[in-house]
Amino acid sequence: MKVNYFKKLIRRILIYTMIICTVLTSILVFFSQVISKKMMMGLVDDQSFNNSQFYAERIGECINKKIFSMKVYANSPAIKSMDWNKIQPYLKRKNEQNENFYSDFFVADASGRKKGKNEYIGNSKYFKLSMKGEDFLYNIHVSKSDGDLMGCMTVPVRGKNNEVIGILGANINLECMNVVLKEFKVDHPKSYSYIIDKNGLIVSHPKKSMIMNENIIKLSDEVSGSLANSGFTILHNDMGYVEYNVEGISTRAYFHTIPHTQHWKIIVKVPKEYLYEPIQEKTNMLLRIAVLGTIVIGMISLALGQFIAAPMLKLKKDMEEDQKVLKEKIQYEKLKTEFFANISHELKTPLNIIFSTTQLLSLYSKNNTERIDSVTLNKHIRIMKQNCNRLLRLMNNLIDITKIDSGYMQLNLQNGNIIQVVEDIILSTAEYVESNGKNIIFDTDVEEKMMAFDPDKIERIVLNLISNALKFTNLEDSIFVNIYDGDEKILIRVKDTGIGIPEKKLMLIFERFRQVDSILTRKVEGSGIGLSLVKSFVEMHEGKIDVKSELKKGTEFMIELPVKLVDEENFEPIEKSLEKDNVEKINVEFSDIYS
Repeated sequence: MKVNYFKKLIRRILIYTMIICTVLTSILVFFSQVISKKMMMGLVDDQSFNNSQFYAERIGECINKKIFSMKVYANSPAIKSMDWNKIQPYLKRKNEQNENFYSDFFVADASGRKKGKNEYIGNSKYFKLSMKGEDFLYNIHVSKSDGDLMGCMTVPVRGKNNEVIGILGANINLECMNVVLKEFKVDHPKSYSYIIDKNGLIVSHPKKSMIMNENIIKLSDEVSGSLANSGFTILHNDMGYVEYNVEGISTRAYFHTIPHTQHWKIIVKVPKEYLYEPIQEKTNMLLRIAVLGTIVIGMISLALGQFIAAPMLKLKKDMEEDQKVLKEKIQYEKLKTEFFANISHELKTPLNIIFSTTQLLSLYSKNNTERIDSVTLNKHIRIMKQNCNRLLRLMNNLIDITKIDSGYMQLNLQNGNIIQVVEDIILSTAEYVESNGKNIIFDTDVEEKMMAFDPDKIERIVLNLISNALKFTNLEDSIFVNIYDGDEKILIRVKDTGIGIPEKKLMLIFERFRQVDSILTRKVEGSGIGLSLVKSFVEMHEGKIDVKSELKKGTEFMIELPVKLVDEENFEPIEKSLEKDNVEKINVEFSDIYS
């Protein structure tokens, strides 16, 4: 009896243990299912939002390049002249050069009359907006000849004083939008992307019959009643997703605002079954495990949960790395575009000034009735020389950057008194600084400090920092250059009382081709190369440079150089006077300062 009792007791304990384990395992699997589903959907959403942003930026860049080209054409002397005899051959030439992108160019003056045609467009929306200084893209349509997506674009034409004197318009090819849309979808036959304007009107779609004919907030119930309700959410948010039914298919649509457009949105349609299918497969497997209800299976389910979580985390890491690579490529393309625009501006401006001055002198020489006096002649010569120096400065900087990047830039270290070298540089600039209505003050706590340095590089460093300070310092203010002895290091500080630099942009100033102000808004000239070279020269001396600034109070650059000496065999003391040698260097370094 006792044996049977214990057998029954053990059997009951095993049964109860199995039941408890099964219940606990089922609860554990249920929560694992919920957590896994939430985690995977979070990863899907993150990836979808990142993809939406990436493809939106690609389309935005496509449109921005066309706007930029149109602005370049609008800035030409032929267009600005508003003379049809000059405009017509210029537009004809551009039309032939860009037959795949632009066609049907037209120009209208401020009165609303098209040049070369007796047509009045003054009451049109695109004319009014462009006359207010806005770029406008309208009349999206599908070309009947080749089926490409087309649109009309207008940009303002500005006069000498930046006032709008008319508009330039053209028919442009937007097929690049369709090319991007074909790439932006998931691997499902019901998935596709499309683009809407700020009012919900479809401007690009795989079904070309819907372009400019359907609006997502006015679609008929036969197409998608729930999409029409979700359209307001899309139009009033920069990014996100909505859920709706299309043709009986439950769908999630991710959207993102396209830059460089009038709040256009790119939308990708993804069937929910595509999103939930892999999740459902894994959760069903977990539910089957729960039926067994054993501790071993429970432990296996936990291990399986970890096994599933690990590749998901790896997948997220891989996706983050892919997004980082994509963003770096986009940023690289933007910096490359900014670089070429910046260098083109820096080359074009002095060349235009030199060309204009030579034209003026040519007119004087041809006109025998007028004689040019020596003052005027010297003025024109000074202008040409200054702009030649400006071109020389830019070329020298570009050559130095190339040498640094290729490893050919070497220091010519010499033992010398760095205090005397810096003081000579300051003295040689004093007259120039004072001629610009400002003061420069030099001070040091030690009269002599022997160390090894490259005098040419030190000159370039100090002259560049003084040039920057001179640009941004107000009249009758002072520029301070101080040297402090730190035994094993020397500290050079250049401080001004100018406009200052915003804190969030302080580190940008040392980046190559970067400036605090954009090329279109800055008040002083410069290529954005100088401070990058200064940083490179300082680091070649095994030193470091830092900056601190406060808006409307000034900026201070701090250079720290280690005190070292070269071997006595290579001892080459610095004896030359820098004052005479610096005259031309000052003219070159200060060439982009116009007094």
